[in-house]
Amino acid sequence: MTLDEFRAYLAKPGTPLSEAEITAFEKDIGTSLPDDYRAFLQAVNGGWVGGALLITGATGDGEPIDSDLHHIGGLRSEPHMDLRAARATYQDWLARIPRDLIWIMDDSTGNAICLGIAGDARGKVYFWDHELEPDLDETDGTIEGMGNISLIAHSFQSFFSGLQLAARV
Repeated sequence: MTLDEFRAYLAKPGTPLSEAEITAFEKDIGTSLPDDYRAFLQAVNGGWVGGALLITGATGDGEPIDSDLHHIGGLRSEPHMDLRAARATYQDWLARIPRDLIWIMDDSTGNAICLGIAGDARGKVYFWDHELEPDLDETDGTIEGMGNISLIAHSFQSFFSGLQLAARV
């Protein structure tokens, strides 16, 4: 999928982000974002696609991904599309997503699409399945230890390129 194709399905697009806004967010999270995702934020800054796009491919274990995209994160005033609000909810408050990842999108059933921002995860895209979420006292808080997080792409660009238009019945 190209950026222009993506924009055709994006509702409620945000105002494009400036370099200063992205840098301020990076300061908040304590690291820089991968270049391909920074470029996406500068061009799109979140929105809503409401299931019009499908995530294709397989998890690191070879399981097929059967999901769609719903909310697209950005630096927004709407909490359900804001990267800062998602970080506060999933990581600072509940520690449900490891600190090496940030929420960047979700599907229509509440699963998260996350981007690696540190360590071996940096730049990779992961699927966080809320239905398989462990009790937090039963995990070490790592990506591997959570048991509900699967690698779905080795870069944001490869994830984005693999998006497909959902067939409408």
